[in-house]
Amino acid sequence: MLFFRVFVLFFVGLGLLGCAGEEPDAPHQYSWSLGETWHVGARYKIPNLRTESVAVGLDGEVVDTVGEHWSDQVVWTYQVVESGLVPTDSDPLYPYALGRKNRVKSLSVVRAHVDPSLNPGVTEISGTAPVIYLVFREDRARLAAVLSFSDNGGSRIEKAYSSKQLDTSWSVLSQSMLTPLPTYLPPHGVKKTNGTLLLENGSTMDMSLAGGNGVDVRFSDELAGGDVNLRVDFDSPWPTWLETESMEANLLDENTILAYRTYSDTLPAPPEDQDYRAALANAVDIDVAVQLQDELIDTRTSISADEKYLPWNGSWWPQSKGALVFGYHDKGTFSDRIRETIDPVRTRMDASSAALQDLEPSDEDYESTVASYREDQQALVDALVSFYDTILKDLDGGRLTYGDGTLTHVDGWSYKLDDLSPMDKTALALYDRGETTNNPFYMAAWEILNHYSPGGGSWWGHCNGWAAAAILMDEPTEDVSVNIGNSGVQFTAADLKGLLSESHYSTYSRFYGSRYYKEGDDISDLNPAAFHKLMSFYLMEQQIPMVFDTDSGEQVWNFPAYGADLDVVETTVAQDRLVNINTATEEELDALPGIGPSRAAAIIDHREYWGPFQSTDEVVNVWGVGSRTLAGIQDLISVTSAQRTFDVTAVVAFATDGVDEEHIDDGHPGPHGFTKTWKYTLVTDPAGVVVEGTWEDEAEHPDFAWVPFDNPTFVSNDSSENPFLSYGSLLNLVGTDLERR
Repeated sequence: MLFFRVFVLFFVGLGLLGCAGEEPDAPHQYSWSLGETWHVGARYKIPNLRTESVAVGLDGEVVDTVGEHWSDQVVWTYQVVESGLVPTDSDPLYPYALGRKNRVKSLSVVRAHVDPSLNPGVTEISGTAPVIYLVFREDRARLAAVLSFSDNGGSRIEKAYSSKQLDTSWSVLSQSMLTPLPTYLPPHGVKKTNGTLLLENGSTMDMSLAGGNGVDVRFSDELAGGDVNLRVDFDSPWPTWLETESMEANLLDENTILAYRTYSDTLPAPPEDQDYRAALANAVDIDVAVQLQDELIDTRTSISADEKYLPWNGSWWPQSKGALVFGYHDKGTFSDRIRETIDPVRTRMDASSAALQDLEPSDEDYESTVASYREDQQALVDALVSFYDTILKDLDGGRLTYGDGTLTHVDGWSYKLDDLSPMDKTALALYDRGETTNNPFYMAAWEILNHYSPGGGSWWGHCNGWAAAAILMDEPTEDVSVNIGNSGVQFTAADLKGLLSESHYSTYSRFYGSRYYKEGDDISDLNPAAFHKLMSFYLMEQQIPMVFDTDSGEQVWNFPAYGADLDVVETTVAQDRLVNINTATEEELDALPGIGPSRAAAIIDHREYWGPFQSTDEVVNVWGVGSRTLAGIQDLISVTSAQRTFDVTAVVAFATDGVDEEHIDDGHPGPHGFTKTWKYTLVTDPAGVVVEGTWEDEAEHPDFAWVPFDNPTFVSNDSSENPFLSYGSLLNLVGTDLERR
């Protein structure tokens, strides 16, 4: 008997040869050496802007285009800091090394960071000095933990995510991106073949030969939905390229890295190691987010963000009014003096922009409409530059002076400093401090050029900037006095909210789903399965607010969700109880007629190495299981799981941007916010793992979701979509600490 057991394991160790005796292409597995290093360049989608027009600089240069808005490249450096690690039972890594029957498997640990010598300038990501550790179980090529350390407001913040469900062919941790670091990996070892692999949770992995040692792979993001496309090269330490709806990344070769190094004379020291083992103690179990928990079923459950992260209500600062430039009251500001000149031009631009939304480049009127738009755009740039250059020149030349609370021009016009618009007030304060390397009054010019739409859509505004600020910042509730000349000028709470909404307009965020632009786009791309898992992961597990575009159509209405009531009712219909040979335990397989413990172990070893069985007939490829054995169990087994179904009603609570600019919350967004009710069905496996879902009403659901993670940058740095409104300078100016940690 002992000899027979060793004989079985011998064939298992050889790769579980099929009956024909031919071993197919072995699945790809990563094998790293200690100290091995590689680099990945990544770009990220920025939440879609409210306006439909093309953003330009004051030199007329196009900054971005309608639709997709992407960040600059961030270069990540990956390095193997542990290899072949077999932890002891006292090591916090030990639970992640345990395989079936408590066999201890070896681990690798990869450290990733943003090397300053490869990333000139400071961005929302590099400014936080991130260091991220990836814990892999080597036999599975599977992420067991992701641990992130980054700066925020002078503190070192740690976030940890883990998974102990490592023996399946799909992996939430490897099939999701929970940090800025590109971490997507195929759900199972890729083979050099063309075809589709059915995974045991019902999802699929498509493989397509790409020449040489490359295989193109497509699979689903297990947390957010949507396709992940990447290329695995069997000779490379990491996917050579990656594309999703919100991210793209490429493995960089050494020549590219050497070229980037020219920005620095010396190689920087590696980042200081963080105690990633200790961080595991507070890790969020990512597997919980994709599983419908028993306590949620057939009951109403309330989930909510933590009290200290509750968003505040504010104005959406509609672009038709231009209140950041012209003021939210009728008291007057010096930018009013150009309004008569620019309003007709800007209105024509809005009309041309609206027309272009309905035209294709091949249409007869397309080129002439573009030409008209560009002509007006250049006229607007010229007028704005001339006007605000004159303001600066008149201040320098003494024709425009300020003192005793008043701004006065020699031509006879004047304005009270306290009454100036938020941007005019800020620009004058920056001028008073000598911050004139760039004309500070251009911040209003840029806003007019890109965010002012007197003839534009009534729904265009700053809702995404307000939504991000309402989550990342404490609510400004009091006026702040700022010295301008010999005057103490009041920056009202409304001024501060407007300026924060503008400076957070394009802050770094995690983006889920894609915007619906026009008929023909997928109106349900943020499917209910992703919606439910995201709500569970952020609101329930981490108690963090997230932002939804609550309109599934082409208009965009971003609001922060801070809580929800979930009614979940099970509607499962009784099904035959077949043994799923892709998920069954050894005990369940052993109980099948003619299997026994040895064949049960061999079946599991086979599926772990080669991947899930695609049909019940494939079980004969397992050593010791022949056609006679298959005939005896054929009617008792399956390669798919029985499914459970649920009807869900989610009543989601939102803060609102429908209050006036001077509104102050009374400590909670609830009395002034609103709710949205969305209904959907969910399908899960027997354990409650969410597989798919369907909206009850195709038009009544959120369009996309996003979570802002970091303020535009720290006080010492400059970053804002409006290049003339520095977030750091703004915080230094108003001298208030509103950043949430």
